[in-house]
Amino acid sequence: MATPIPSNRCRFTIGEIASAIGGKAVGADGTAQVAGVCTDTRALERGMIFVALRGATADGHDHLAEAAERGAAAAIVASGRRIADLPCIEVDDPLVALGALARHHLRRTRASRNLPTIAIGGAAGKTTTKELTAAASRALFGATLSTPGNLNNRIGVPMTIFTLTGEHRALVLECGTNMRGEIAHLARIVEPDVALVLNVDIEHSEGLGSLEEIADEEAQIFSTTRRFAVVCAEQPLVRSRVPQRLQALTFGASPDADVRLASRTVLESGRSRIALKVNQLFVKAEESPLLIAEIRLLGSAMAMNCAATLAGVIAMSTERLSGEQLGAVGEAFASARPVARRLALESINGMLVIDDTYNAQPPSMRVAIATAFEIAANAKSRLVMVLGDMLELGRLAASSHDETIRAALACRPALFVATGREMNAALARARERKETAGVDCLTAQDSDEAARLIAGKVRRGDVILVKGSLGMAMDRVVASLR
Repeated sequence: MATPIPSNRCRFTIGEIASAIGGKAVGADGTAQVAGVCTDTRALERGMIFVALRGATADGHDHLAEAAERGAAAAIVASGRRIADLPCIEVDDPLVALGALARHHLRRTRASRNLPTIAIGGAAGKTTTKELTAAASRALFGATLSTPGNLNNRIGVPMTIFTLTGEHRALVLECGTNMRGEIAHLARIVEPDVALVLNVDIEHSEGLGSLEEIADEEAQIFSTTRRFAVVCAEQPLVRSRVPQRLQALTFGASPDADVRLASRTVLESGRSRIALKVNQLFVKAEESPLLIAEIRLLGSAMAMNCAATLAGVIAMSTERLSGEQLGAVGEAFASARPVARRLALESINGMLVIDDTYNAQPPSMRVAIATAFEIAANAKSRLVMVLGDMLELGRLAASSHDETIRAALACRPALFVATGREMNAALARARERKETAGVDCLTAQDSDEAARLIAGKVRRGDVILVKGSLGMAMDRVVASLR
């Protein structure tokens, strides 16, 4: 389910807006005040400015009369689309104008005070790392605004920025992409002090292309970054794309990483005790550079997300961290809970269910499979996997699903259910290669059929992984187990 757009009462004058977005005000008093920016007339409040966005199934220009009736102060419209009874600002593209207005609000806020800002991108792990970074930022800097839910696109990022108020002391924004040019657009809006790119891997290749092209797209976040690029030491595709003008700060398992995952011990129910070692250059003299925390987040990838987060907040800070501050970040990690439907562990009727149904692409599939195997082995339990199709992979769909099936079968689950056309085809190819021997493999056309198939086959004590792209509605399988 999509995250609702948050409401705001961000204040501008009509003239200020027109100047910020390079628009032409028609029938408007330039000194008139606007209180709030809105893209949906159903949420429009009196005095707001309405931005008429054109989407795949709806056009905001068709609702201008409704915006006027609901008391809009003005509207941002495409040239030639204004109506007579509503003050309008005409622009070439209202979506570009929305981003330009958000950039203006962010710039004027920064002009009034220090506001460390980090943008987080990458193929997998963005949302969890965003939540971890927001928690760590609150521990170090105070009130922090962060991206709500999955609002990481050309509408969600600006609408998040409009909720920025005088109380906020830091800003954490998630930046996502499924088409070329999207990250560059977001970079022009955010102009972050720090850009953190977690990883580059196959994602949305239908719109982004090859791995090299995906790396080029993700690296566009560095184009407007002011101070630090935070990258994984083990990701040469990302490291090689950091501009020379930026200082690179690394995280990872490598001995030379600025924030190194020194150790991780698996505890009961999948919890981990992690130790992160920080380059002494970023820690106050004679203070310990070690952060130790017990985290509820599952798997080795989540531990690495903690390392990335620590590197990110170090880069956001203008001073070396003290041991007390490292301890505060560790407490934030210990308090963190899994994001809903993202490697979230739940005990259901005596079974341990890993709900990772929010989305899926090859890197997150690998992480989920490895995590489920680790938990089942640690608990000495049967492993059940119910995996749905990964969407938007284009010409890489077949090979990506083959790799996922191969990784899943290598764990020797007691039961494997392939759900959807691509997973079914990949399982058929695995059978031809005789890779399914000893594994009870079933096929389902959709999540409802998958739920019916496992109903009589799972039992108390099982560890069950359920994952697939959002469009596969794999959350129905989890709901059926309840």
